[in-house]
Amino acid sequence: MHMKRVLIASDDAHTRAWARSAVDALDVTIGESTDGELAARLNAEEIDLAIVDGGREPGRFVEVVEQALNGGLDMRLLMLIESSALSTLRMPTRIGADFLVRGSSSEEFAARVRALLWPGEEADTQELVRVDSLTVNLATYQASLDGTPIDFTYLEYALFAFLVTHPNRAYSREVLLHRVWGSDYFGGSRTVDVHVRRIRSKIGPESGKRLETVRNVGYLWHG
Repeated sequence: MHMKRVLIASDDAHTRAWARSAVDALDVTIGESTDGELAARLNAEEIDLAIVDGGREPGRFVEVVEQALNGGLDMRLLMLIESSALSTLRMPTRIGADFLVRGSSSEEFAARVRALLWPGEEADTQELVRVDSLTVNLATYQASLDGTPIDFTYLEYALFAFLVTHPNRAYSREVLLHRVWGSDYFGGSRTVDVHVRRIRSKIGPESGKRLETVRNVGYLWHG
């Protein structure tokens, strides 16, 4: 799984907020638009999934999506509809598409989004760790800051992920070497300091404040 771009389109602010809360724990960046902005946003932005509030008349929004597809757009669609629209519902056949009847649970919402964006490789939300603007995906060994992937080396990621998943506890350099580098590593413990400096530079000054140097001990991540 890797970071995907999602656009939520609805004139109703409460619907947009509900949709955002349902998918916010997934590995996605989220944009919002009104119905009137949908066509322009689809044509101007790279979007992996459009979540569109079709209401009682989903057909008119399907037409907007199909017009965007004619322009070469490559995306998926999740349509939110009223139950009264089921009898006349028509979904695009050229892209991965699904629908959700209003009143469904947030859990079902998130499951349908995962199935559209990561078919066959849906990650449990427990595999995603979020701290402020940082996201750590334990399933794919990736991390991102404000939606932008962080270019960690493998050991930088491994050290960072270990500290983030073991917050509020100080670990000595020797313990970190054993847990991250392995028992067969024979280098000096100062290599941990080098990797910590690199991690801090990559996660930015605000997030870097969470990675504390504990004098005469080692390092601690404030969760």
